[in-house]
Amino acid sequence: MAIRRRRRRRKNGRKGHYITGTYTSTKTGEAYKYRSGWELQYMQYLDECDFVATWTYEAVVIPYISNLKTGKLRNYYPDFMITLSDGRSELVEIKPSKRVLQAAVQKKLRAAAGWCSANGVTLVVMTEIELKGLGLLKKK
Repeated sequence: MAIRRRRRRRKNGRKGHYITGTYTSTKTGEAYKYRSGWELQYMQYLDECDFVATWTYEAVVIPYISNLKTGKLRNYYPDFMITLSDGRSELVEIKPSKRVLQAAVQKKLRAAAGWCSANGVTLVVMTEIELKGLGLLKKK
């Protein structure tokens, strides 16, 4: 399990940092570029779980209409596609709880829900609340 981390300043110039880097999965053998510390923690968790058969990062592409007036079509790349050892599949998106209700995120999640329904996959949205429940984030 090789991890390379970098701290970068937020693009919008606000205070605070986010963590990016590369993680090599012990389960899949693939190297994935993560965009947050939460994603890194979840990748490590997936590798440790016995009930996870395999997983991929940003491998699913879901088209969605981003602007109803113009009909602008964009692609959404959910964070994780997980295959469990019992054969079920889950599509997982990791977002801070304060962003889940934003219009742009809701458009993507509606498109993901439709895709999941059509493909027999369960959609899971993980926020800091669920990540803390799994023991991946420190409780304050």
